[in-house]
Amino acid sequence: MKNFKKVLALLVAVLMIAASVSALAAPVDTTLSVNAVEGHKYYAFQLLKGDLNDAGDKLSNVVWGDDAAASITYGDKTVAPVAGEAVPEDFLTYLSGLASDSQETADTITAMVKGDGTEIPAGGLTVKTGYYVVKDAYVDPTADQETTLSTMMCEIVGPTTLTPKAGTTEHKKEVADINDSTEVALDLTDLKGIDSSKWDDSADYDFGDSVPFKLTTTIASDFAKYDNYYLAVNDNLLNGLKLNASSIVVYVDGVQATEGTGDGEYTVTATETTFKVEFTKLNGNTNAAAGKEVVVYYTATLDAATATIGETGNWNESFAEFSNNPNGDQQGKGHTPKDTAVVFTYKTDVDKINKERQPLVGAEFTLTKKLQNGGTVDVAVVKFTAEGVETTKVADGTSTSEGDATKFSFKGLDDGIYTLTETVTPDGYNTIDPVTFQIVATHNGEGHITDLDVKNEDGTAFTGNLEFTKSAPQGTLATSVINQSGSTLPSTGGIGTTIFYVAGGILVLAAVILLVTKRRMNADD
Repeated sequence: MKNFKKVLALLVAVLMIAASVSALAAPVDTTLSVNAVEGHKYYAFQLLKGDLNDAGDKLSNVVWGDDAAASITYGDKTVAPVAGEAVPEDFLTYLSGLASDSQETADTITAMVKGDGTEIPAGGLTVKTGYYVVKDAYVDPTADQETTLSTMMCEIVGPTTLTPKAGTTEHKKEVADINDSTEVALDLTDLKGIDSSKWDDSADYDFGDSVPFKLTTTIASDFAKYDNYYLAVNDNLLNGLKLNASSIVVYVDGVQATEGTGDGEYTVTATETTFKVEFTKLNGNTNAAAGKEVVVYYTATLDAATATIGETGNWNESFAEFSNNPNGDQQGKGHTPKDTAVVFTYKTDVDKINKERQPLVGAEFTLTKKLQNGGTVDVAVVKFTAEGVETTKVADGTSTSEGDATKFSFKGLDDGIYTLTETVTPDGYNTIDPVTFQIVATHNGEGHITDLDVKNEDGTAFTGNLEFTKSAPQGTLATSVINQSGSTLPSTGGIGTTIFYVAGGILVLAAVILLVTKRRMNADD
């Protein structure tokens, strides 16, 4: 592979990684470290070792190191290195003459060492002053194997840190988030046109919504070294989301790419929950270049049958495969680390009770969501008996009462503004006034719902006549609706019936007294 190679000093070639070497005087023991790239491992081989001068910038008395190969061929000569023995001067001259940035150099340096080397840990490796070959290996996340990407040689005369120079293909996954009660709906026919501020690593949506995703892959800086650069973007929706395969659209440096099998075109292989966008020869696309972005947009439906409510979330992931060896047959492939996005959804539970807080049958509720454009949409309801047995599922939330439901669960809710209406009231009870409230949620791509709250429509503290119990981890807002018995006529504010009973009693008593008095008067006559 022709990655980051450079002739270093008079003796050695630094291949595929640029070394930042401290020239400070140092003892014989020093350190070697690497600014590691995620998903890579680095190994050190001691080819030569030598004494450090007082100034700390030169090696003398150079001898073979412990990891030198048993046999090394250079030019028309072959030498059999023995650790600790002197190195032929013409071998050092040969090293200094190696061409940088060539496959011959990479192959030659690789053949000079033996064994597996010593892995360089994150904190650095303690080494003796000398000359070292360093191997950069990519760790395939999908298999238990490593692939050597490059080898290089560097002189170690003091604490040394190597920084990878060759560009690395990068990949990220994002989901667009919106509150459709307060914001203009996203245009799902133009996913590329969605404002950049809407894209993040987490979002919340209603059941049945089409959720937009964006996969961005940055082309490596060594792209021009390839005759055939392979790039594939792999996506896995994992759970709760169903792919809308027809929505997949691909852009290279902002220009829509063509689906097909020609050079620079891509193919799509998809299932209900996975897909792969594959360029077998990205070089054929005139918009592709080092550092440019390949962006895949698509939508997936939040599926009511499989989606998870609350903090468990509906996770999905993606990664890119790419060419990582521009030499030889160019068949080497690397994988970016997987990147994830998560979609959350919530629910509101309503318990119907009487003033004694006992389950009350015979009610029915409708939950309606307000949309920014002035429209509304009803939320499906799942009804349960007081014992928790599910009795029916209603598609539009407007069914008539079956008489046995006392619990009503509205599942799969986004943040937004909702109105709860009692559409059927138990016989002999008063209907509650409709209650409007706003679900307000905050969350992050680490899988946490950091806040779940109920507020007034204008965002102020909720002042409605219901009390909500909130559980962010469960994604639940629960409330109880109490119905009061109907009034006995006349209604409150009338003088009541007692006064009529009293007045009637007085009249009857007066009549009796009058009758008795009249009879006595007649008797006296």
